[in-house]
Amino acid sequence: MEKEAVIVINPGSTSTKIAFYNRQGELFSKSISHPQSELCKFEKIADQLQYRHDHIKPYLDDYLSKSDLKVVGIVGRGGIVKPINGGTYIINEAFLVDARSCQYGEHASNLGSLLVNYFKDEFGLKEGYTVDPVSTSSISEIAKISGVPGIIRDGRAHTLNMKKTARIIASKQNIPFEESCYVIAHLGGGISVGLVQGGKIVDVNDGLLGMGPFTPNRAGALPLRGVMKLCYSKPEEEVKKLFSQNSGFKAHLGTEDVREVIKMVENGDSKANLIYSAFVYQVAKEIGACFAASKAKAHAIAITGGIAYSNKFINDLKEYVDTLTEFHVYAGENEMEALAEGIFRVLDGEEEALEY
Repeated sequence: MEKEAVIVINPGSTSTKIAFYNRQGELFSKSISHPQSELCKFEKIADQLQYRHDHIKPYLDDYLSKSDLKVVGIVGRGGIVKPINGGTYIINEAFLVDARSCQYGEHASNLGSLLVNYFKDEFGLKEGYTVDPVSTSSISEIAKISGVPGIIRDGRAHTLNMKKTARIIASKQNIPFEESCYVIAHLGGGISVGLVQGGKIVDVNDGLLGMGPFTPNRAGALPLRGVMKLCYSKPEEEVKKLFSQNSGFKAHLGTEDVREVIKMVENGDSKANLIYSAFVYQVAKEIGACFAASKAKAHAIAITGGIAYSNKFINDLKEYVDTLTEFHVYAGENEMEALAEGIFRVLDGEEEALEY
């Protein structure tokens, strides 16, 4: 069993992370960079499939040539497909069609399922898998209701890392994952603040468009009057790009690097201090909303993602929410580990693989 391993693939906007895992943990990992000058040659995300395959295959082959591992599975980060329940999914043709067409959204993670399907045949595997895709949605019916019939509140979240973080805390607190209740805030380039209850994300902001705090480059929730005025004055694609790529810290301060923002604050920049303080305030307010949605019964609040590496941010945030319940920090993200654990739960019969 120790010789058995799975391949994990996680495509990002300008890189692809690959790894080998056995049941004890990571054996090898590599992040392969893809220059923007190369990627811009492709019209759509799905068009990068052959390019990414050819750049990561040598690293997979090289590691295998130096080991005596048996590859028993392959798993990739799932992209934006139709809303589905969380779990480990077999990547079938319907999943591939939706990931390739980008009809539900275009994101680098759409390539995860396409790459897994490509590689599974090369490694002689019957199935390829994904775990808790970006489109995972277990939001409760009450949380979906908006003030306008036909407009549904739904969230695209950092599901992999949020559920993995919840599993870590549940284990530490000796609470069965299916009976646990946590407010999890993933804070990075995108921000997801959600309520993970009974092993499911039952409420979360839409971290890409329209809800929650502003992020390093995304708009977050906005006053409707301003949104309406902007939408009537600019083309749809221009507005979408503004809200999803050119807002937040980037629009206010000219940088989307939170470390740079904090340096500006520490150097006495009053505007940077105002914008940064507003960011902390909005994150805290979203956490408070989720805590209230738990009926004040959440077992803990957990902060994860890249911004959690900042001690200043964590200390500033704790001034708002530290007294609500237990407060935990897990900086960075555990997506690769979460993907590996998901496929092993299926391979070892602990969990049923789902069909898309």
